[in-house]
Amino acid sequence: MISLIINIANDSTIQALGFGMALLVVFAYLIAMLIAIIGHELAHGYVALWNGDKTAKFLGRLSPNPVKHFDLVGLLMMLCVGFGWAKPVPIDPRNFKSYKKSMTFTALAGVTFNLIVGIISLLFLAVIMKVTGGVYDIDSPSTYAILFFYYLFSMLAMLNFSLMVFNLLPIYPLDGFRVVETLAKPNNRYVNFMYKYGAQVMLIFVLVTFFLGRFIPQLDILSYLIRLVCVGFDKLFALMFGIPSGFFMRL
Repeated sequence: MISLIINIANDSTIQALGFGMALLVVFAYLIAMLIAIIGHELAHGYVALWNGDKTAKFLGRLSPNPVKHFDLVGLLMMLCVGFGWAKPVPIDPRNFKSYKKSMTFTALAGVTFNLIVGIISLLFLAVIMKVTGGVYDIDSPSTYAILFFYYLFSMLAMLNFSLMVFNLLPIYPLDGFRVVETLAKPNNRYVNFMYKYGAQVMLIFVLVTFFLGRFIPQLDILSYLIRLVCVGFDKLFALMFGIPSGFFMRL
């Protein structure tokens, strides 16, 4: 959200359209954030359900209601640094028919959702750029709608790709750790260490990432990985649709 406010303040098109357009962009960000985070958790819950575990369903967590997935710290991280988390959907692996297979699929469901939504968002964004050519008439009322959807799909892509990369990290309690935990042998030292100190490791990682991004961006490996994914898809869709690359990364 901090970087978004800075971008809004520096965007000449938004400045020309005024305060109403700025509010629409912030609204687009909030929509994108809710879709990315809540969809991620719902994907875990539904895949667990399909594999025999009804825990999330019984506890009412298979709901799009944001209140049921609200996590204060995760929301603050999302607003401040661009990646965060919701309240994890409860899962009981004892209900799975095949523990390793079901647990692995369930753990990867969230990042798979983020990947799919990110790709679909870029498809819509590329269509917008193909149709408009990236040129907007400031005096046309349709410009508000075009820019709203441009920013919505851009933020959907960016947030979903960010959540995907972030959650693949093998740090407790992220999805990457769940995969490692599932496939590791019993009493694995790394798994035991993460169970004891994962929360502290996560906090340190987020703080270090935040400060590196602000003061030493060359050492911000997470942002580099996220940008690598974004640039790759940006170039791919630019080639597919015959539009200049950078149509997505201009944000």
